[in-house]
Amino acid sequence: MSLLGTLKGFGVTEIFQLISQQMKTGTLVLTSPESTISLVFDNGVIQGIKSDQWEIDPRADILIKGGFLSEKDYRTALENEKKNSHRWHDILINQGKIKQTFLDRASNVVIKTTLLQVFQWKEGNYRFEDWEVDLENALSCHIPSEGVILDTLRIIDEWPMIKQKIPPVDYCPVTIMPLTEEIVKKYSLGAVDMHIFDLIDEKRSVESIVRQSLEPPFEALSSLVRLIDTGLVEVFPQGTKEIRDSSIARRILLTKIKRVSSYVLLVLTAGILFFLGEPRIFTGIGIPKEITDCIRTQQELAQDYARRGISLSGLDTGTDTRLSSSSRE
Repeated sequence: MSLLGTLKGFGVTEIFQLISQQMKTGTLVLTSPESTISLVFDNGVIQGIKSDQWEIDPRADILIKGGFLSEKDYRTALENEKKNSHRWHDILINQGKIKQTFLDRASNVVIKTTLLQVFQWKEGNYRFEDWEVDLENALSCHIPSEGVILDTLRIIDEWPMIKQKIPPVDYCPVTIMPLTEEIVKKYSLGAVDMHIFDLIDEKRSVESIVRQSLEPPFEALSSLVRLIDTGLVEVFPQGTKEIRDSSIARRILLTKIKRVSSYVLLVLTAGILFFLGEPRIFTGIGIPKEITDCIRTQQELAQDYARRGISLSGLDTGTDTRLSSSSRE
């Protein structure tokens, strides 16, 4: 069965929901004024994705810009690819020029970035052919459609708030304090947050950190904003080392002042409690005269009973009254 129409009448979200619910197998072709993107489905699960805008393998572009692969090695691998049946990335992995882990992370960046782009299309056409399944030149993956919908809509919803907090891409982030287990728990930092924190070295710009993280841009920038909001990181223009050092010193000083203030407050509180507490009974400071006279009388009676060998537990009310009168006489 073939489906086709315009994105104005039937949005990308609705198309993905239909494919997911009916567990369709086939190829979805989405066309906008800028590009055409094809997605291959198998029982509602995305198995491959490709775009007519990819002049080179987008994974290679990400690895080159991130400094994980030289353009020369990539071009050489492409030439060797034409001479044998091995793909360029398999050749480079066998040669030890790149790691499979880096290639997988680059694939994840390409797929999530492309899907985010597609879900924001408001104009264009779609066509779904349930007999046309072609993975040639497609970037392989295995992503349930329902998960894509939820994750992408979350990003679209959160992006406006994150975007307004993103520092200029040429600024350099600086860590203010080391990342400890206590801090990680306090701010509920995740794996991406800690990965971004580890990449901060006072030399890399925001743009460099995002590229070298091999994380989808939204995830990397969200983590950086989170680190800034918690006060663990600050950003400064490149070449302003003196300003950075002054700000860091000021932050450390304020932290120490807060700690010292806490200790001083604790000591003062203990002193006040000691002054207003039990010692007042002995000094009589701040206690009405009637109460101190009563306490003194009771102390004198107790001392008198002790001299006369009288046990307090053996006294009854009448005895106590007589002894009290006798003592006063």
